[in-house]
Amino acid sequence: MPKDSETFEKIETSKTRNRLPLVLWTALLSLALPYSYFADSIPVQGPVLRLDSHSAGKIPLREEISYFKDTEGTLTWEDISAADSEVEFKKNTDRMPNFGYDSSPYWLKFSVETEESLSEERFLTLEYPHIDYVDVYWKDSKGREGEFHTGDMLPFKERPITERYFVFPLTLEDKGKIEVYIRVKTEGSLTLPLHLVTKSSLDQSSRISLLIDGIYFGALGVMVFYNFFLFLGIREKTYIYYVILIFAVTYFLVMSSGYGYWFLFPNSPKFVNSSFIMATCLAMIFLGLFAEEYLQTRDTYPVLHIFIRGLTIIWGLVAVLPAFVPLKYLMPLTSILPIPEILILMIISLVQSVRKDRKARIFLSAWMFSLVGVFIFSLNRLGLFDSEEIASGMLKIGVLSNVILLSLGLVDRINTFQKEKEEYKERADKLFELSLMDPLTGVANRRFFDQELEREWNRSVRTERPLSLLMIDVDFFKAYNDTYGHLKGDQVLFQVAQSLKECLNRSSDMIARYGGEEFSVILPDTPVEGAIVVALNMLQTVEDMGIPHSESTFTRVTVSIGVSSNTDRDIHSYQELLGLADKNLYDSKAFGRNHIRH
Repeated sequence: MPKDSETFEKIETSKTRNRLPLVLWTALLSLALPYSYFADSIPVQGPVLRLDSHSAGKIPLREEISYFKDTEGTLTWEDISAADSEVEFKKNTDRMPNFGYDSSPYWLKFSVETEESLSEERFLTLEYPHIDYVDVYWKDSKGREGEFHTGDMLPFKERPITERYFVFPLTLEDKGKIEVYIRVKTEGSLTLPLHLVTKSSLDQSSRISLLIDGIYFGALGVMVFYNFFLFLGIREKTYIYYVILIFAVTYFLVMSSGYGYWFLFPNSPKFVNSSFIMATCLAMIFLGLFAEEYLQTRDTYPVLHIFIRGLTIIWGLVAVLPAFVPLKYLMPLTSILPIPEILILMIISLVQSVRKDRKARIFLSAWMFSLVGVFIFSLNRLGLFDSEEIASGMLKIGVLSNVILLSLGLVDRINTFQKEKEEYKERADKLFELSLMDPLTGVANRRFFDQELEREWNRSVRTERPLSLLMIDVDFFKAYNDTYGHLKGDQVLFQVAQSLKECLNRSSDMIARYGGEEFSVILPDTPVEGAIVVALNMLQTVEDMGIPHSESTFTRVTVSIGVSSNTDRDIHSYQELLGLADKNLYDSKAFGRNHIRH
């Protein structure tokens, strides 16, 4: 490149660093320009890393690294390491080597000089387990050489050290110098967190990671089963959407942490790589379906509901693309596309939260943590954020807090539904009670009387217990209405009904308004003798009320009563029981009223 062009590139790089926020968003929209665009382009070897007995147990490799992009992908180690090689390596900056989504092969090299004999073995680690091909070559000042070939597109057993990420032993115990060359190529994110670690540091880190990740994935597994069993008990489709969402996210995290390839599918590298796309798509599909139900977007925001449903359909299409489209085109898409969808859902929940929607507030709180985690994780994969540990940790924390908060939100939703259900039931019971009650007199109506009479008759036949019935009529009521008016007549019917009700001492006894000025009383487990006693008490009670009635021969309001009982051998149905009581009522009125007949 001409000198003027190099100067121009440096100036542009400086400007870019001064406008970092703008660069971040531009990078997201443009599918992440490779990190190499922002890197220093000085074609020089990085400084030699010097080790002694006081060196740290874990040393990040950044400024010590130089890199070269093999655009053609044809160079070999012999080409790179030859004394007359014309390959010009560029010095890496003080940032972690990260070239975003770039499928070209990259060569990296660094030198380590051991100033004294070391008591502990050292390893080179690449703590990002999703590089398709990793080839490591080394040679030292004593003429010794070595090489390793691994990657997540090769069987797990070919790794030199059994670990979830890539670990390579280096001969650094003796005094001397060693040069290390690394060739990396991947269709995913070219994230390269390289470290030089001691054996004790590596073992300790591995144990701690296994413990923490075991607890973490165990917690997610518990939440999956917890919500699944809630679904089995409630049969609410929102829960099955959420169960599948949690399962997909858990699977993604297990695979992205390297444990899936290690423990689950060590001989299926292609499946492991494509399953990242599948897990992401599955998670986003059921996130959309879950959000639609949980936030009720169909009713509250129909336009955004259509947009969310459209994204769900897009995710469904992306899920089948790995069979036809190279992963290098799909990986950036699946890293960026979740962000706008989550932002839209957060906007909806924010608006609903302002409107004091409790479930929306829970949803917003849950996704606030997750969005931060997803955002930082995406920046890391795009080459715009250095720390792989922080990015993965933030994503895991965001996911776990999301799962816990939304699970609590679903429980709260169940409680809300249960409370609403109880309120609806109470209201329905009241409405049903009102539908069976006579609004004027406050006693049961004819409909309820017919139901209860049939039920009590059947029970009486089944238990062979007596059942009696009273038919009651207010004497000269038409004349009372004509004389005192219908308003006074309604008041009399209410007073009579309440006085008759007070004469019933058992909860099983029931009085109903049969029609007009007629009332009927059902007396379960009562023979005719007991029914006569109740009837006489009613006659006396109504007469003792002393309600004036100038058109009555008794000068006051009275009633006539007909009594029937199924102890009569001629009674074979509740219709006949009712008919006999009605006939006896007619006889009592013909006899002169204010009487009973049985």
